Amino acid sequence: MKRRFIAYHRYQKRNKLLLLIVLFIIGLFLTTIIKSIHITKESAQRLISLSTNSLSIISNIDLKSPNLLKLSSSEKTTKPKEELTIKEDPKPLIYIYNTHQTEEYDASTLKEYNITPTVYMAANILKKKLSNLNIEAIVEDENIVKVLKEHNWKYSESYNASMLWLERIHEKYPSIKYFIDLHRDSSASTVLINDKPYAKMMFVIGMNHENYEKNESLMLKLNNYLKENYEGLMREPFYGKRSRYNQHFNENVILIEVGGPKNTIEEVQNSIDAFAYAIESIIGGI
Repeated sequence: MKRRFIAYHRYQKRNKLLLLIVLFIIGLFLTTIIKSIHITKESAQRLISLSTNSLSIISNIDLKSPNLLKLSSSEKTTKPKEELTIKEDPKPLIYIYNTHQTEEYDASTLKEYNITPTVYMAANILKKKLSNLNIEAIVEDENIVKVLKEHNWKYSESYNASMLWLERIHEKYPSIKYFIDLHRDSSASTVLINDKPYAKMMFVIGMNHENYEKNESLMLKLNNYLKENYEGLMREPFYGKRSRYNQHFNENVILIEVGGPKNTIEEVQNSIDAFAYAIESIIGGI
């Protein structure tokens, strides 16, 4: 019995020692944790302030805004309210259209591609050239034949259709100041300038409205520039005494005939290049 009591006493003493060791280790561990997470009162206030600002930033973000971009985490904290702008497309200054949209040029040079060049193609060539000169222009893409059919108009009434275009484009693009109706003449003639072939061109002026002289003034300036810089390129302007050609719509409606049915698209393009330089010189850019 005495041996059992001594053994039990030793067992309790050993357990107490182990418990003290465990408690000591736990104490050291807790002390380390407390030291590692200890913050001063000033640090705590700074943390609270940062959290408050973050919540304010988030609440001010318009998630439906088209200007909202995905930023990196550093950008979100350093530039949370930076205004992001989207560059707008340049506003067009010139509107190019073809009242007689189906007028064709000589297709021989594009025969292998099964392409017949038209005044609509010439209009797009002019647009591209003007763009290279930093002058913004747009071309009418709607099919004129479709418009004529919708209104039960004859081909001779094509100016009724192009007037609808003018009214629509003027409302849609207030920035447009000049309107160019590009045609093809019924006869073709070519001139060599510095060994390069050009399709001859001619301005047409409608006199059957009160303000025709304003249209005439602009076209004569363009005509004179072309005559001075491209000798032999221009035919004398044609005056339609009983016609308006929609020039009563605006004093800056320009009607020009570029080449004829026997002119190639290369000759037409050379002439359009010259016309574009005249526009740059007389009208200018944006």
